[in-house]
Amino acid sequence: MSPDERERMTIEVVEVSPNVHLPPPTQSVQSEVFRQLLQQAIRIADQANTQAVRMAQDFADIYRREQAIRSEYEGKLRELRIMEGQSTRYAEDLAEMLRGERDRRMELERALEQERLANEELRRTGLQGISHLLLAATIKDRTTGAHLLRVRRYVEAIAERLGLPREKVEEFGYSSVMHDVGKIHTPDHILQSEHHLSTEEFEVIKQHCVDGEVMLGDARFFETARAIAREHHERWDGRGYPDGKKGDEISLAARIVSVADVFDALTSKRPYKEAWSAAEGMAAVAAAAGAQFDPEVVSAFQSLESDGTIERIRREVASSRLG
Repeated sequence: MSPDERERMTIEVVEVSPNVHLPPPTQSVQSEVFRQLLQQAIRIADQANTQAVRMAQDFADIYRREQAIRSEYEGKLRELRIMEGQSTRYAEDLAEMLRGERDRRMELERALEQERLANEELRRTGLQGISHLLLAATIKDRTTGAHLLRVRRYVEAIAERLGLPREKVEEFGYSSVMHDVGKIHTPDHILQSEHHLSTEEFEVIKQHCVDGEVMLGDARFFETARAIAREHHERWDGRGYPDGKKGDEISLAARIVSVADVFDALTSKRPYKEAWSAAEGMAAVAAAAGAQFDPEVVSAFQSLESDGTIERIRREVASSRLG
């Protein structure tokens, strides 16, 4: 019931209150009062009924909204449960994948370690083979041992001066000692000749480049050594042998060995000549830069002479057992 309705009822009740001195109501007056009270009660009942209906409707609306929210919540909950199941399966799959990846990584690490050991064994076997070849060459020509040691030291010094990695410096060094391994097939009377070789003899000795490459086989360890054996008599200008390669067509290792080999041959005593001085040998090498030799390699070699490295190597080899 609204405040206005309560106020009207109060006014109407006051009008019929016994405290008011009114003349005794007549029958018609009593009927009118009863009629008004009845109408008022009907209005109040209608208002209460309307309000109850509105409240019921409001409650129904609230209930429907709550049901909709509940339904939505239950739907979300079902989705979450589905997602939880999917996440669990995904996590299990991921864990299985990670376990598999870990196993593969461990297997790869084992394979890499086995490869490392195999490569190390190959390296040891290769170096042992080099030692045997060096020994054979030394027996064939007793001056060869010191020559090969000096060439190796020159080659390593040049490669290092050119800024090559340590592994390349070492590889070029141990490969250089096999540059003349093909001379094992060269007849002694040509190797030890005390006169300049004839054209025919020179053609025979030129064969040692090809023979050396063949002797070194096809093992990966000897790849650089094979290139050196075949190419160390090639020239920068393309007038060398056996293939007439020129410039960068010649492997860097062979270009370095060529400079070291010629310098040591010039500064060493041979049956057909006396040893040149280091200064004379270096002058000859410098004069051939750009024709017989790679100019960059010659420049590096000259810098080694300037700082005393060449003389130090010569002294150290001379004082060794092979010297």
